[in-house]
Amino acid sequence: MSSNLQYLRGYPDHLVSQVQHLVDQNKLGAWLKKRYPENHNIKTEKALYDYVQDIKNRFLKKSAPLSKVAYDPKIHIVNNALGLHSYVSRIQAIN
Repeated sequence: MSSNLQYLRGYPDHLVSQVQHLVDQNKLGAWLKKRYPENHNIKTEKALYDYVQDIKNRFLKKSAPLSKVAYDPKIHIVNNALGLHSYVSRIQAIN
C-alpha cells in the first residue's frame, strides 16, 4: 500500500487500488466533487450543535440530552477523519 494512503488502512486491496489509480491520474478531487457536489455549511460550533441536535431528535429521541458538542482543533483532519467519540461518566452525589 502506498504510504500516502495510510488513512485507508483496513480497506480491501481492490478499493485501495482504485483510489490509488485516481490519485496517480490526479483525478481524485474531481471524482469526489462529482460524487459529493454540495459542501456542508457547518462552520461554527452553534451550527454543529444544531446539526447534531437535529440528528439526535430524528433518530435517538429517547436518549439523554446532549451535554456538549464542539469542534476539537487538536484532531488532525486526515488521521482522525471520522472524529473522536468519547463519553465522560460522572457520578452525581445526592446530599
